[in-house]
Amino acid sequence: MSDWKKELKELFDDEYHNKIRMQVESEGKTRIKRFVSEVVEPAFEEIAEELKEYERDIDVEIETMAAAIRVYYEGHEEFYFSIRSRPYKKKEFSFPVLPLKDEKGDYYRAEVYLKEGPLYHDVTNYNKEQIIREFLHEYKRHVQWNK
Repeated sequence: MSDWKKELKELFDDEYHNKIRMQVESEGKTRIKRFVSEVVEPAFEEIAEELKEYERDIDVEIETMAAAIRVYYEGHEEFYFSIRSRPYKKKEFSFPVLPLKDEKGDYYRAEVYLKEGPLYHDVTNYNKEQIIREFLHEYKRHVQWNK
């Protein structure tokens, strides 16, 4: 069977689509889990170590698909910053499977949350340095605003 005929057959094969959907869901969630453990956690640990030099107490919380860092000064929470997985509904297109899409039609991305709420800012493809810079940007804004 030629490649285009195989592709056409797969387009109408429900079993094939179910297999692909499960694989994509697993890949999407796995990608976020790996991002949190390999990028976000080391960034937060590095930030925590440096902030201790400035008389800050730090609490870093790592979960499977999220991480948070709390900065305390003189016994009070000064700043909260987290990165969490968030599902979004993807608009339907003529393609049966889209990257990071699960069986409910959601796709996942990592976003920044502050104490005030989500920033709706996708950081899924950031590296450690970019995560640190994102934290610093928001922390500076917070400290300057609250002086």
